[in-house]
Amino acid sequence: MGEKKRPYLFYDIAISICSTCYRKVEAKTIFQDGNVYMLKRCPEHGHERVLIADDVDYYRRCREVFIKPPEMPLVYNTPVKWGCPYDCGLCTDHEQHSCLTLIEICDYCNLRCPVCYAASGPERQQFRDLLLIEKMLDAVVRNEGQPDVVQISGGEPTMHPEFFKIVELAKARPIRHLMVNTNGVRIAQDEEFVKQLAEYAEDFEVYLQFDSFEREPLMQLRGADLRRVRMDALEKLNRYNISTNLVVTLKKGLNDHEIGKTIDPTTAAQDWISGPGVPPGSFRSARPATAHPPASSYAPAGGRGVHRRLPRRHGLCSCSSRRWQPWLVRATCM
Repeated sequence: MGEKKRPYLFYDIAISICSTCYRKVEAKTIFQDGNVYMLKRCPEHGHERVLIADDVDYYRRCREVFIKPPEMPLVYNTPVKWGCPYDCGLCTDHEQHSCLTLIEICDYCNLRCPVCYAASGPERQQFRDLLLIEKMLDAVVRNEGQPDVVQISGGEPTMHPEFFKIVELAKARPIRHLMVNTNGVRIAQDEEFVKQLAEYAEDFEVYLQFDSFEREPLMQLRGADLRRVRMDALEKLNRYNISTNLVVTLKKGLNDHEIGKTIDPTTAAQDWISGPGVPPGSFRSARPATAHPPASSYAPAGGRGVHRRLPRRHGLCSCSSRRWQPWLVRATCM
């Protein structure tokens, strides 16, 4: 028996990527000091240790207990050529169907958020035309039959000049639940827009950016003081009975102390808030598409999720197909 021991418990091996160059690298999952880490090494950029969970018992239950047979899509879109995670789109090695699909209808946004993984902003004037968006929606239906959840996204989708035609196109398809991702600026400022939005209330929900009640977190995350905008948007959505999910991009030490306050209106004055969503944020910019594209953050082999959602904002989860897919449709499994 060896006298020297490593300061951690080895748990598993994985396929990951270098966070600098996005090269595929081998990795291992370890437990140390009550946390779960991924250790990896890039030949060019050296070693990395990445925190992927802060509760070993819960992480193990996610991997070993909370499991079920993988659900397959009706159609796979990409062949296996480079291996996971580069063939995502979805490829035949993928172990889950698209639980939630994002349709990106524009690159334009009326904000310039420092945390934006899509690198959207006012200078990006690209709006997808209706013909292309119809093809995107048809691809989702072809893959899923009756898609569980589809989110209309961007950019800022409410600024698309044909936004309501796009909503009608989506509503005309067998999508079980339709959502719109929005920063809430137009909703706060344009009551006629909200009135029209309320006409689509059945099986429809607004996924409202709602990061903080304080100025400084909003300046760091969104580049603007949006306190009044968020409350005005929330008031209008509640007044017109539009189901709303509050989405907090969380940064440790910045706005994590506000989680309880964010949940408060869910159970009190706001009748139409369905609940909070808490995706973690990071400060990485999107990279342009390449012939051999980068992966999402920390993707293990076969597209198995690392711990629900990954610390990304450069790709939504371990199985997302983000910047390199020609349809600009992101399929995610959670």
